[in-house]
Amino acid sequence: MILANNLSNTINRKFINSIELEDEWEIETDSGWQPVSFIHKTVKYEIYKLKTQNGLELLCADTHIVFDENYNEIYVKDLVVFKSKIITKNGIETVIHLENLEQSDNMYDITVNSDDHRFYSNDILSHNTTTSVGYLLWLSLFSENYNIAITANKKSLAVDILARYQLAYENLPMWLQQGVDEWNKGSIKLENGSKILAASTAASSIRGGSFNCVFMDEFAHVHNNLAEEFFTSTYPVISSGKTTKIIIVSTPRGMNLFYKMWMDAVNKKSDYFPVDIHWSRVPGRTEEWKETTIRNTSARQFNQEFGCVTEDTLVEIQDEQGNEKVISIGELYSLMQQE
Repeated sequence: MILANNLSNTINRKFINSIELEDEWEIETDSGWQPVSFIHKTVKYEIYKLKTQNGLELLCADTHIVFDENYNEIYVKDLVVFKSKIITKNGIETVIHLENLEQSDNMYDITVNSDDHRFYSNDILSHNTTTSVGYLLWLSLFSENYNIAITANKKSLAVDILARYQLAYENLPMWLQQGVDEWNKGSIKLENGSKILAASTAASSIRGGSFNCVFMDEFAHVHNNLAEEFFTSTYPVISSGKTTKIIIVSTPRGMNLFYKMWMDAVNKKSDYFPVDIHWSRVPGRTEEWKETTIRNTSARQFNQEFGCVTEDTLVEIQDEQGNEKVISIGELYSLMQQE
């Protein structure tokens, strides 16, 4: 779910060479064979070796992205042996070995011409773009003195999003890049005056600042008391502008502040614009994939993480034809209002 409010509303590597493919080359992905247009040679990265329970192996960069069992992106270097599960061509597999080879080398990447840009690397699902990062990058590059705050329920997650921004920036052609005045793990300042800051959802994290855009990731997973306090202190920093924005991205988690904000947006009781991205709109996510995911997790977990149904407010209803459906109380309330 995404909430966007306008108060007036890729992870790519640093390439040192690129080769355009003139012929119709294709690569195997989780949504079938997809065309590729470029092969890129990158700067040197630390080399990691990954191995799964069924013998799949991959040599890759430390920041190579794979997908966990819920299709969440994760750096290879952040995987945990015997605890991390990743998506492969053969299904979900456990990582049984992860090793930093203590050496660096140039890597090779590709441009996949598909909506999700995923592809199989040695039968392991990989990725090379992030939509939210692309939007924040566009805002900062094409606006002067534009201040962006990236917040998350954990500061490490906000820093990770900022790192993706940095990698996306590095891959831009020179004529699109701005000069860089400041470049570190916690903040970036561009020559056009735009600034990007990564922070946690502590009440004082961005208090007193002045921001044109505040991006909140996984807001529903912030503790209720902290969420209320954080939002109360955050809203004033952007409320004075006519074109300022708040963007909130999260999966649901009970009837908390995010749930209230979502329902108010749906019922047009606020100025937020609700965007509900259903799991079936993601290429490769079929009914078969749904059944496999539920079998490996649970129906409750699937409904929360993918169905955008709050985990502790589920009821089962039956329509006039006897068809059963799992639904949240909030959704049931909305249905009853329409009748």
